[in-house]
Amino acid sequence: MATKRNRCERCGEDLTIYKKMFLLSNKYYNEGLEKAKVRDLSGAILVLKKSLEYNKSNINARNLLGLVYYEMGETVSALSEWVISKHFKPTENDADDYVNAVQSNPTKLDTLNQTIKKYNAALVSAKQGNEDLAIIQLKKVTSLNPHFVKAWQLLALLYMKTGENEKAVKCLLKASKIDVSNTTTLRYLGELGHHSISGREESKSSKEVVRPTATEPALFQHSSYKEEKPNVWLFINLIIGVAFGILGAVFLVVPTVKSTYQGELKQKEIEYNEGINKYIQTNDSLEKEKTELESQITALQAKVEEYEGIEYDDTIYDGLMNTAELYIKELEKGNVTDIDYVAVADALTGVKEDKLEKQPAKELYASLKESVSLKASDILYNQGHSSYSSRKYDKALEQLLKAYEYNTDNVDAAYFLGRTYHQQNDIENAKKYYTIVKENFPDSNRASEASDRLAALE
Repeated sequence: MATKRNRCERCGEDLTIYKKMFLLSNKYYNEGLEKAKVRDLSGAILVLKKSLEYNKSNINARNLLGLVYYEMGETVSALSEWVISKHFKPTENDADDYVNAVQSNPTKLDTLNQTIKKYNAALVSAKQGNEDLAIIQLKKVTSLNPHFVKAWQLLALLYMKTGENEKAVKCLLKASKIDVSNTTTLRYLGELGHHSISGREESKSSKEVVRPTATEPALFQHSSYKEEKPNVWLFINLIIGVAFGILGAVFLVVPTVKSTYQGELKQKEIEYNEGINKYIQTNDSLEKEKTELESQITALQAKVEEYEGIEYDDTIYDGLMNTAELYIKELEKGNVTDIDYVAVADALTGVKEDKLEKQPAKELYASLKESVSLKASDILYNQGHSSYSSRKYDKALEQLLKAYEYNTDNVDAAYFLGRTYHQQNDIENAKKYYTIVKENFPDSNRASEASDRLAALE
C-alpha cells in the first residue's frame, strides 16, 4: 500500500492509525513466534490473538496460531484458524498444506475425530460424577493424542479428586513438557505441593552442608541411661490431633478441591464448546457463499433457457449467449476468488446493447452487467494501481481506462487516470480526469487532491 504524507494513494485516507495497528500486529506476531520456539504455547496463543485483534488478515499470525493449537492437541481450533486464513488468502497460503496434511491421512483424521468424541464423553462423565469412567476415557484420549494438553490437565484433576496425587503429578509433568508455562498446569502442581527435581536436590545438598556444631566438649562427660515410663497423655494428644486433622480435611480441604474441580470442569466445557461453535460458524459461512453461487448459476441458466426459446439473429445475439455460458462456467468453479469477472466483462463489451430487441435478451444482458461490471472494475483498478506504482504507465492506462469504462462511479479509477496521464505529461487528459473527479465526486476524499493538482496545471 503506497503512502505519501501518511495518506493512502488509493483512497486518500489518513493511514497513521492503520500503520500503527499493522506494526503492533507484526510486533505481537514476532513475540508469539519467540514464545512458540521455547514451548511457551499458552503465552504464544495470548499474543497471537492480540496480533489478530489489530490485523485479522495477518496470515502469518493466524497460521502460527493454528500450529500452536494443533501442537496442544486442539485440532478443531487449529482447523478453524487455517480455514479462516484460506478465506483471507486463497492462494499461496501455507494453511493449504496444513489442512491437506490433516485431511489426506484418513487414519489420522479418524484418530483425531475419535479423540474429540472421547474427550467430550469424558467431560460429560466427569460432570456427572463418574470419575472412574472419565479416567478410563481420558487415558484412551491421551494414548490417541499425547499432545492434548487439556486432556492431561483434566485427567490430573480427576486423579487429584480421587486422591491419587502421584499419578496427577505425572500427568501434569507430561502436560508441562508440551506447554512449559501453562498457568493451569502450574497451578495444579502448586496445589499438589510439587517442586522441581533441581529444587529438591538443592534443598537436600543444603541440608547436608549445614550441620549442627557442638561447643567445646567437656573432658569427662558422664552419660547415664534411664528408661522412661510411657507417657499416656502424649498418645491421647496424638489421637486428638489426628482426629482434628481429619475433620479439617473433610470440612475445609475437600470442599475447596471439589469447588476448584467443578469450576475447572465447567471452564473446560465452555472452551471446548466455543471451539466447536467457531468451527461450525466458519463452515456455515463457506457453505452460505457456495449456496449463493449455486443460486446465481440456477437463475442465470433459467434466463439462458428462456432466451433459447426465441428466434434471433445470430450476428446480434451469439455474443450474448457466449458471454452467459462463459459466466456460468466461471460460477461453477465454486470459489469467488477463482471467478474471472474481467474476462466475462470483456466478453460482454462485444455485445451491442442497442441492437437487442427481444425482452428476454435485454433482461439477460442487464443481469450479466449487474453481476460482473462492478467487480471487474474493482479488480482492474487494483491492477492498474499496482502498474502505476511500478511506473508501468502504459499498462496502468489500459487497466484504469477499462476499470472506469465498467463503472463510471469508480472515483479512484478516474483520479489515477488523471495521475497517470500527468506522469506521461499528457496535460489535457490529466485535466480532463481531474475535472471529472472534482465535479462529479465533490464529497469524496479525492476531490480536494484533484483540485490541488488541477490548480497546479493551470
